[in-house]
Amino acid sequence: LGMANSHQLLGDIASAEACLEKELMVSPDSAQAAVNLGWILEEQNRAPEALMQYRKALYYNPNHPDLRWNHGLTCLMLGDYTRGWRDYEFRWKARNKQKPTYNKPEWKGDALDGRSLLLYTEQGFGDTIMFLRFAQQMGQGHNRIFLECQPQLKRLFNTQPELEHVVANGEKLPSYDLQAPLMSLPHLLKVTRENDFHSQAYLSPDELSIAPIPEAKPGHKKVAVTWTSAPHSEIKEKKTVPYTKFCKLFNTPNCTFYSLQINPDATAVADMNRRSNVHDLQDSISDFADSAKIISQTDLVISVDTAVAHLAGALGKPTWTLLPFAADWRWRLHRTDTPWYPSMRLFRQDKPGHWDDLMEEINHCLFNHCAQFSTSRLAGGVATTASH
Repeated sequence: LGMANSHQLLGDIASAEACLEKELMVSPDSAQAAVNLGWILEEQNRAPEALMQYRKALYYNPNHPDLRWNHGLTCLMLGDYTRGWRDYEFRWKARNKQKPTYNKPEWKGDALDGRSLLLYTEQGFGDTIMFLRFAQQMGQGHNRIFLECQPQLKRLFNTQPELEHVVANGEKLPSYDLQAPLMSLPHLLKVTRENDFHSQAYLSPDELSIAPIPEAKPGHKKVAVTWTSAPHSEIKEKKTVPYTKFCKLFNTPNCTFYSLQINPDATAVADMNRRSNVHDLQDSISDFADSAKIISQTDLVISVDTAVAHLAGALGKPTWTLLPFAADWRWRLHRTDTPWYPSMRLFRQDKPGHWDDLMEEINHCLFNHCAQFSTSRLAGGVATTASH
């Protein structure tokens, strides 16, 4: 294991893989070796091989939390939702996290029969936005659904009619009968097919309080953008396009850009400020309700895999999401579409850490997209929305 880790730190993935395979030949019950080898295989988009390693090790360690958690994520990536959601429940033990303490029983998926259910969030903004659809589905069935969420999402979620009450973390809770983690809903609801979560737009901003964004130049497509994930993200480097590469998009004709990036560095701000077709809107954004109002007024969103991408997809806005080579389980393998967000198109790196070819592809697609939009305006005399 130590030698494999050394090879991995030096970037010699092939040697690390070989060491772990030898370790498992000698000690097939080594859960840690199987977890490490599975991770290396997943980082190469070799998910079926990773799944085989996890299952071999699970024979000897059927309830090892790291194995079960990784096995669940790989099953989800490969579309096996029954086993995937089941083992996704091992995330608490695998991450050494305790479930929050509430004074009411945890819901186990049985009929609510008039009992109210408090759902609580536990992970990032994007995860909360993505899984909200399941809470809304329950609320459509005349169940009383409450949600405790991150403060930055409260104002947006408060406008969704399927939720009876929304509170921010730390606020006083309403009276309720049962509680459950929001991200356990697919398991509790027995979601086994993509049709069970395939959803058109399921979020809408409060249209009565929308402040107009700066006007686009005549004949221009309005494009909202972000290029980096949250600064404290564990995988920030993997989900960040260097601004020097991303800003080349701003040279695309017939486009006006609206940056939703929070806390961009000074170099990026200075560059955006000198461009007449780019608007830095960070000062207009206090929470996700503000971001949703801005997105609702644009024609297209281009974002790395961050909460903004999830928000745009949930709003039903045409969205181009930039993914690293070995993307998260929710984007599956090799697909350019996703059942999570029918309005979204996925663009993937062709090799780890390499954004140049991907940005060139995006640039080409955006040029054609905006040229088509401009041509349609000239032909018809009115603005029309081109296909995403």
